[in-house]
Amino acid sequence: MIKKSYNLLVVGSGIVGLAHAYEAKKRGLSVAIVEQNARCTGASIRNFGFITVSGQGVRDTWRRAVHSAKVWRELADLAKIKIVHQGTWILCQRAEAVEVAQAFLKTPIGVGCAYYPKSSYKDLPNLGFFNLNSLRLEESLGLLYSPHEFRVESKEAIPQLTSYLQTEMGIDFYWETEVLSIQDSWVQTSNGQVQAARVVICPGAQLTGVAKQYIEQHNLRLCTLQMLRVKVQEGFILPGSVMTDNSLARYLGWSDLPEASALKERIAKEMPEYVKEGIHLIVVQSADGSLVVGDSHRYGTSEDVFASEQVERLIIDLLYRVLSITEHTILERWTGVYPSSSECDALIEKVSPRMRVAIVSSGTGASTAFGLAKDNFDEWLTND
Repeated sequence: MIKKSYNLLVVGSGIVGLAHAYEAKKRGLSVAIVEQNARCTGASIRNFGFITVSGQGVRDTWRRAVHSAKVWRELADLAKIKIVHQGTWILCQRAEAVEVAQAFLKTPIGVGCAYYPKSSYKDLPNLGFFNLNSLRLEESLGLLYSPHEFRVESKEAIPQLTSYLQTEMGIDFYWETEVLSIQDSWVQTSNGQVQAARVVICPGAQLTGVAKQYIEQHNLRLCTLQMLRVKVQEGFILPGSVMTDNSLARYLGWSDLPEASALKERIAKEMPEYVKEGIHLIVVQSADGSLVVGDSHRYGTSEDVFASEQVERLIIDLLYRVLSITEHTILERWTGVYPSSSECDALIEKVSPRMRVAIVSSGTGASTAFGLAKDNFDEWLTND
C-alpha cells in the first residue's frame, strides 16, 4: 500500500513521465511515479533510441529537442547509459532532395549541419568521417549531415534511467499500480490512496484510461509502426544514423520548407506504395552490430496488432537501395505505437490548478520529452 504523500505524482513511466519526474525532482519537489505495468512496455522502449534534433518542426518542437538532447547527454553520463553512435547522414538521391537540404542549411535550425556534394566524398575521411562506404554513395547526389543526433539502446536506456531516478534521485516508483480515479489531491489507485499536491498524467498511447475524459476534445489517434532488427554481413559499420529522401519529405523541419513541395510530388509519383504506408527509412546500429530498421505509419483508433509482410518487404527493399549490404537475417520484429495529432506535436492539457495531462503526439517523445517537461513546470510552478 502507498502510505506517503508527494508534491507531485506522475502517472506513467514512459519517457514523458520520467522526464517530468526528473524535472520536478531537480526543482526540489518530492516525486512518485505510478505505472500500471511491471515495467515500461510502450513506445519508449519500442523506438529507435534516436535522439533527433535536425528535422524537428520549428519553434517549440525543435527548441524542446535541443534542450532534451542536452539533458540526455548529461543523464547518459550520470546513469551510465551508453551512447551507441552519433550524427545523422541523409542520402539525397533526387535533385529535389538536394534543394531541400541546401534550403535547410539557410534556416536557423540548420546551424551546424553541412551538405556534401558527390564531388567531395573523397575528402570526407580527411574531415574525420569514416565508414561511409557502408552507404550506397553511387546512388546519391549528395549527403546532408547533422552532428546533433545520437542514439541510445532504448530497451536498456529506459531501465537504466529509471534506476538512476530511483536510487540516485530518490524518486519513488510504484509498479503494477493502476490509477482508478483522481479527486482533488487524492488519487485512488489499485494499491490504495495516495495524496499529491499535483498530478501529471503521461498516458503515452493509453488513451482510454484515466486520461480519456480530459483529452477527448483533442481527437488523438494511434499510429502503429513496423520495425525490424536485422543482422547483416560481418564487419558492417554505419557512419551514424541514416535516413533518405523520404525523411526529408516527412519530418516537418524539412518537409515544411517551400522547396520540399517538388520532392513530395516526385516521391508520391515514384513511390506511391511507400507514401500509402507512411514509410520513410531510418537505420541505426546497435553495439552488437545489428541494425534497427523502420518504419511505417498506420493511423487508427487502436493499435494495429497485425504486421504486414508487404510493408516489411518495402522497408527491406529500401534498405538495400541505401546501404551496401549483401545479406540480411531478421532477428526481431515488433510494432511501435504512439498517440498522434494532426494539430500539434505535443499537448499540455491544464485540467485544474492541481492536475495536467502531458502527451507527445508526434512520435518524438525520446527527442523532446525533457523539453516538454521543462516548459510545463516553467509555466505551472511560476503561476502558483
